[in-house]
Amino acid sequence: MKRNILKANSIGYRQGFIEVIGNIHPNSINIETWNINPDRNIEELSIDDEEIKDEDFCGNTEIELNIDQVKELIRMLEKEIEKLH
Repeated sequence: MKRNILKANSIGYRQGFIEVIGNIHPNSINIETWNINPDRNIEELSIDDEEIKDEDFCGNTEIELNIDQVKELIRMLEKEIEKLH
């Protein structure tokens, strides 16, 4: 199964990866983030690359959202996108 992972590296000192997976827990969406040390260039890397070492990870968060919370998150993100246009 292909993992749904977004690379976030537009701001170097806040770079990392975001993974989204449904139904780890019933009727929930799991969102997991990994912060990567800003000294590590991830431009050409994915989260699964063996070139990324344990010491490159400087933070990790995992959270479960129910369907209504996911819809609210999407609404909030779309609102912020509109502000940028």
